[in-house]
Amino acid sequence: MNIKRAMVIGTASVLAAGGAAAMATPAMAEGTSDVVQAVAMPASGSCTAISQADLNWAGVPGGGWTAGWGDWLNGGKGGKACVRTLTYTESTGTWSVLA
Repeated sequence: MNIKRAMVIGTASVLAAGGAAAMATPAMAEGTSDVVQAVAMPASGSCTAISQADLNWAGVPGGGWTAGWGDWLNGGKGGKACVRTLTYTESTGTWSVLA
């Protein structure tokens, strides 16, 4: 299977809740099979604390978050974020967290 990666953050909707930004279900560009999701780092400083059920769209389980950087945080100055990549498997029609 030919997997193409794309950061779809630019075309996804950003939701603001309690000062945290979260990527909503993105509009997929034709031919893409991977999508990056990102949220602000929780106050705990641990990405294992991410438990926003609305990010587990299309049946994707929670987890898979790693520390990263979000340029959109802190008024565009950037800040620590938790990031994960979701991948779509065409043969099964399902999304999963890319390990």
